[in-house]
Amino acid sequence: MNLSSQNYEKSITLILIVIIAVTPLLYFPYFEKGEPYRIDFDKTVLMRYDNIYKPKIYTIYYLIALLVIILGLTVRYKKKRIRPDLNNISVTLFLLFTILSTFFSNHFFRSVYGKPFRWEGLITYISYILIFITAGYFIEKRKFLKNIIKYLFISASILSVYGLMQFYGLDFIQRGPIREYWERAFSTFGNYNFAASYVAIVLSLSLVLYIYNDNKIKIYIYGLISSLFFAFLIATSTRSALVGFFVSTVIFIAFFYRFLRKNIKKLLIITLIFIIVFFIIDSGQQYYYSDRIFEMFREAKTITVSEDQTEIERSGSLRFVIYKYSIPLLFEKPILGSGPDTFDYRFPHREYNKLMPDDTLYLVDKAHNEYLQIGVTLGLPALFFYLLLMANIYKNGFKALMRLKNQVSELNIYHTALFMAVITYTVTALFNISVVSVAPIFWAVLGLNVAVYRMREQNENNI
Repeated sequence: MNLSSQNYEKSITLILIVIIAVTPLLYFPYFEKGEPYRIDFDKTVLMRYDNIYKPKIYTIYYLIALLVIILGLTVRYKKKRIRPDLNNISVTLFLLFTILSTFFSNHFFRSVYGKPFRWEGLITYISYILIFITAGYFIEKRKFLKNIIKYLFISASILSVYGLMQFYGLDFIQRGPIREYWERAFSTFGNYNFAASYVAIVLSLSLVLYIYNDNKIKIYIYGLISSLFFAFLIATSTRSALVGFFVSTVIFIAFFYRFLRKNIKKLLIITLIFIIVFFIIDSGQQYYYSDRIFEMFREAKTITVSEDQTEIERSGSLRFVIYKYSIPLLFEKPILGSGPDTFDYRFPHREYNKLMPDDTLYLVDKAHNEYLQIGVTLGLPALFFYLLLMANIYKNGFKALMRLKNQVSELNIYHTALFMAVITYTVTALFNISVVSVAPIFWAVLGLNVAVYRMREQNENNI
C-alpha cells in the first residue's frame, strides 16, 4: 500500500469528524407512520417512526464499519501497534464483560441491538469503544486534534442556534406528538436533558480555550461560541448539566485562580455576558429555570432534614424513587447483569407506579444514573472497569491541570479543556442517562484526552 501514515490519519480524522460533528445534525421531520421493529428473532411489532435516534446510530454503525477497515489497514501496512496501558486494558475488559453480559442475557436479541428508541445494545457499546480507541490511539498529530475540535464547535454552534430557534417558537422541522408542545429547547437530540448534556461538554471545552487564548480573533470566536453554548444550555432548563458545568468550573477556578486574577478583565466580560444571557432567556420563560434551580436547593434541604421518607424519595424529579428500586437490582445479577439495554425488564414498575401522585403508568427504561445503569445491566465487574478507566482519565487530567498551572503550553491547554469536558459529563451522568445522540461525542472526547496525553509524552521523550 502506498498510502502514507499521514493519509491514514487523515482518513481516520475525517471519519471521527463525521461521527461527532455530522451525525448529531441528523434529525428528520416526523411523519405519522408506523415502522416495523424486530424485538426478537421471531417477533416484529409496529411502532411510531423514529426520526431522531435511529438515523444517528445507524449512520454511526456504517461509519464504524468503514473505520474498522481503515484501522485494519493501518495496523497491517503501517505496523501500527497499541502499547498496553491502563486505559486500553480497562476498556477492553469493560467490553469483554459487556459481551459476556449479552451472551448470558435472558434477552439476547435486545442485548445485541438495544431497545427501540434507545439502541444501546452490544453493537452500540462496541461502536463507543472503537470511537474511544480511535480517538485515543490513532490521532497522533496536533493538527488533527485541533481539526476535530474545530468541527465539533462548528456543529455545536449550528445545533445551539437551532435549539434557540426552537425556544423562541421558530422550529421549522415537523415534531412528533411527544414533543409537539415542548417549550424547552432540545435541538436534534430528542430531549432537553440530552441536549444539555451535549452542550455542557462543548461549553466546558470552549470556555477553557477562551480563557487561555492570547489571539484577539480567537478570543472573540471562543467568547462568542461559549456565550452561544451557554444560551442553549439555559434554554434547555436542565439542572443536571448545569450542575456538571458548575462543578468543572469550580475545579478550574480552584486550580487557576492566580492566572484568572491576572486575566480578570477577560473573566469579568464572559461572566457578565453569561449573566445577561441567563436573565434574557430565563425571563422569556417566566423565570421557569430560576424556579427549578431554587427548587433544587429546596430538594437538597428536604433530603438533609426531612424525616418523611416519601417526601425524600420524590425529590429530584422522582429520581430518588428510581434509585431506591434500582440499587437492590445491582446485587440480583452482580457479575453479568441482565444484558445491555434491558433495564426495563428488571425494574419493578408496579411498586414504582404506586408512589406516583397520579394514575399515569410510567415505564422506566433507564436508571437516570449512568453508573447505576451500567451496574444493573452489564454487571459490577463492567462497572468497575468503566470506573477504572474514568479514574485513570481523571488522574492524568489532574496532572494536566498541575502542568498548566506551572507551564502554559498548547498541549497542556487542550488537555485541560478536554478534561473539563469529561468532568462536566461525568458529573452530569450522576443524574442523567447515556443516549446515542450524545454518548459518541463523549467517548470521542474521552479518547482525545488520551491522545493529547500521549502527544505530550511523545514530545517529552523527544527532548
